[in-house]
Amino acid sequence: MSIERKSSDRRQLRAGMVFVLVVAGTALIGWGGLAAWQAVTQNNGSTASTLGVHMSNTATVAGSLNPVTCNDESLPTACGAIFDVGGITPGYGLTSVGTVAITNTGTEASTFQLSLKSATVSGDDSYYTSSDTTLCSDLQLTVKNSQPTPVVVYTGSLASMTTPINITDNAGTLVWGPGASDTFTFSLALPSSSPNTDEDSMCTAAFTWGQNGA
Repeated sequence: MSIERKSSDRRQLRAGMVFVLVVAGTALIGWGGLAAWQAVTQNNGSTASTLGVHMSNTATVAGSLNPVTCNDESLPTACGAIFDVGGITPGYGLTSVGTVAITNTGTEASTFQLSLKSATVSGDDSYYTSSDTTLCSDLQLTVKNSQPTPVVVYTGSLASMTTPINITDNAGTLVWGPGASDTFTFSLALPSSSPNTDEDSMCTAAFTWGQNGA
């Protein structure tokens, strides 16, 4: 019994020593990991920016000394009227009634379009009746640009100008660079064949100038 106990004690001692060596080795490995050299680099201030599409719109009614300027960020749906004409009768000849100057004030090259937003007929005096509804359709509108040799942008019934029309800058370029501009002259006529349903009425029109980044 004594010999067996001594043998057992020796085995326990050896197992204990192995455990102590394993723990010590683990501690040394851990300490060596903490002491490893390290290096760090860092890239700061990387940025990505965008261009923007913006325009100014200056409308001048014929005979007025007070042009009205707006832009796409400040009351874009409240730009000044292009024309304000009264006393029209059948046979009213093609007459310049107002201008609009459009400028690409943004930082991105853009294309521009012109279209009719709306055209409505209402009464102009006490003789107006609900049957007087044809004036916007019968008024003939012509729009020209301000190139050295003016180009007709649109000609036809005012009420029919509903499809957007691509327009060029004053150099005849379809893609407008930043700062490019053009002035458009609006002229109206009423044929001598104008019917009675054009009497005593007023046509109110709204035009839209669209801009798209090129």
